[in-house]
Amino acid sequence: MVKFLFPLFFSLIVLFSCTKEVIIDIPPYSEKIVVEGRIFAGEFPVILLSRTQNIYVPTDISNYLSSFLSDATVHMVIDGDSVLLEPIPLNQLNEEALARVSEILEIEPEEAILIPIVAYTTTANEFKGVVGKTHRLSILRNGEYIYAETTLLNPIPLADLQWQPDQTNNQYGRLVAGFQDPSSNYDAYYWEVKRIHLFEGMPIDRSYERPSGGYMRDKYWNGTYRSLDYGNPLKRKDTTHSADYKRFFRFGDQVVVRFSKMEYEVYEFFRTRREQIQNQGSPFASPLNVKTNLVGNAVGIWAGFSPYYDTIICQP
Repeated sequence: MVKFLFPLFFSLIVLFSCTKEVIIDIPPYSEKIVVEGRIFAGEFPVILLSRTQNIYVPTDISNYLSSFLSDATVHMVIDGDSVLLEPIPLNQLNEEALARVSEILEIEPEEAILIPIVAYTTTANEFKGVVGKTHRLSILRNGEYIYAETTLLNPIPLADLQWQPDQTNNQYGRLVAGFQDPSSNYDAYYWEVKRIHLFEGMPIDRSYERPSGGYMRDKYWNGTYRSLDYGNPLKRKDTTHSADYKRFFRFGDQVVVRFSKMEYEVYEFFRTRREQIQNQGSPFASPLNVKTNLVGNAVGIWAGFSPYYDTIICQP
């Protein structure tokens, strides 16, 4: 018994005598402005502004809503011509702008109008997005100046858009298409869809959704013909649509595909944001900062998209 207790006692002495208090110096919280800005060719700009949240502040709906800003001065400039973007409550936005806000927030438009925040936009026709033009966003708040630029690139057309029935049930299928990637490096794209047929007398979807992997770059297939194969990311609003095939498009669905060209910097924002979200809580993940094209005390993105639209009725 003595021979057993002595090594154990000695081990405990060594263990506790070698402990050391570790002090981690956590930097103080520094508030930044969060910018979520979008402009599509042929559409008006839409921008949401908020403040970053201190991780030690309780997370609840009131803190979330209070983080949104309505007191900034926001301009967009195209070819030297400037327009003031007005802060407009979401329930007063036109349908197009409300749809874009819904896509940013990833909620339904009918849910978005219940949120008491504003979006910065304009209805001046000469300030819709223009392909080939650089669109400069400037934000002034409390003496801080933030700016970013995004250029609307030439759109790339889709080819051979088809509905491909599933082998186990030909009433459901996926969308397949292709496109020719230019030989230039660092091209990036964004695939989104919405259905436009009626459900209970109204269009079933009012905003676009992106499937998993819906944004892509040409790092490994530059200058080649690229094939795409995507399921249905939209909500199963029609209860007669089988839950077993909720990620499939149904026979007879009418679907619009919005396939957008975007700058590589915009793609990098979406890529790094996705990886950061996926890595949350993982002790093995490497630290990752979300990329941004904003200059100043801000995070987020000012993103320009040049879309090509194609419509399909899901049938062989």
